[in-house]
Amino acid sequence: MTLIPIGGTVVPATLADWVQAHDVDRMTRYRELLDFYEGRQWDRRRRAGETQLTINYARALVRKAASYVFPEPVVISVPPLAGVSAEQARRAEAALHALATEQDLHGLDTQTLIDASVLGDGAFKVTWDRDAGRPLVVSVDPATLWAWSEPDNVRAVRRVVQLYTLEAGQASELFGIDAGTGPGAVRVVEDWTRERVRFEVAGVIVRDEPNPYGWIPYVIFPNLAKPHSLWGESDLTDLIDVCRELNRRMTVISRILQVSGNPIVVLENVAGSEGIRTDEGAIWELPEDSRAYLLDMLSGGGVRLHIDYVELLYRALYDLAETPRSAFGDSGRNLSGTALEVEIQPLVQKVQRKRRVWDSVYRRRNAMLLDLLERFGGMDFGGARHSTVIWGPILPRDRAALVRSEAALVQAHIHSRRTAMTVLGDPEPEAEWARVLAERDALGEGEPALTP
Repeated sequence: MTLIPIGGTVVPATLADWVQAHDVDRMTRYRELLDFYEGRQWDRRRRAGETQLTINYARALVRKAASYVFPEPVVISVPPLAGVSAEQARRAEAALHALATEQDLHGLDTQTLIDASVLGDGAFKVTWDRDAGRPLVVSVDPATLWAWSEPDNVRAVRRVVQLYTLEAGQASELFGIDAGTGPGAVRVVEDWTRERVRFEVAGVIVRDEPNPYGWIPYVIFPNLAKPHSLWGESDLTDLIDVCRELNRRMTVISRILQVSGNPIVVLENVAGSEGIRTDEGAIWELPEDSRAYLLDMLSGGGVRLHIDYVELLYRALYDLAETPRSAFGDSGRNLSGTALEVEIQPLVQKVQRKRRVWDSVYRRRNAMLLDLLERFGGMDFGGARHSTVIWGPILPRDRAALVRSEAALVQAHIHSRRTAMTVLGDPEPEAEWARVLAERDALGEGEPALTP
């Protein structure tokens, strides 16, 4: 049991009850942002027969930014530093690449990036899978996490609690307790610090032991960092009002066009409408000095005002999202490559900010993976824990020109051949270089050279 203060009185409660009383505003914000991303954007219920259009630009803009951040899998490099030999570094790189391929970490990272862009926060959990005999990387819903930082360093997490539910039978099997056998949900709480780990199932502590890793197995990161806060900010924060107004204006235009397609007949100087039928080919007999005409709701340029306003909303939306229209492949103008690159610069800067966050994510996650492989997998990396990320180009590039550039850098002794291979996107530059050398020896050729 855990003691929590309620109304000035300390009362016993389970750990699950205790954490759910914390960070209520953050959990509420997550639900609202997720609803908005999934298209539930109107702030009032639809009346019977009412049209409510939802132009879900929130989803389109988040996915577009993600496609620029991860246009292709990243390349991980482990440099031979701090007593780590080149061979040990090569083995570490190969192990990380094998894990990324086996567990499709590129796909997992892309999904987590989208999730973090919507909610404002992302998280991974890195543990050792005893059955598979290898590390396991999973994406964690930040709505299931509570975290506390050191008082003087908000980025130094000292405690993480995760709350999730399992079916009673599954909980009984996993934790060896009698939680029932029915389909009912059982709350499971994992409480991690660097020193200890505790599991609570259905309000009962089933495990309380030293932390086998020596570190907290969670990588929690912000989408956009907020000052003095562990938690981040969503990409949707500034877009919500504009998206809602765009939905309202597009709905108004839709209604106008709907009415213009079913025109209203106006009768002047007519006391009643008896005997006036709307059948096809019907002939009306109207009194003298009366007339009938169709109400033209498109006259006078009224619709143009709505369309001009929608164009302003689109411009505001693209500016706030830092995603110009040209990012969707249609600039509407005949621009040179340099002009297009300048126009799309806001998106490039946004992607670079996100990649800086993910640089830290990869460093921490790779260090955990290498530690697990050495500690539990019997591998020898010489204690290598440092890694760097080689990102692909944000914008499309001429590969032939890139090859010529790298060849010139190698020839000028500015880049090594391994670095050139990494920049060109080879996932295993050490292994590829070994194959180049083996091929040279087999053919009896001299030192391989790169010429620009």
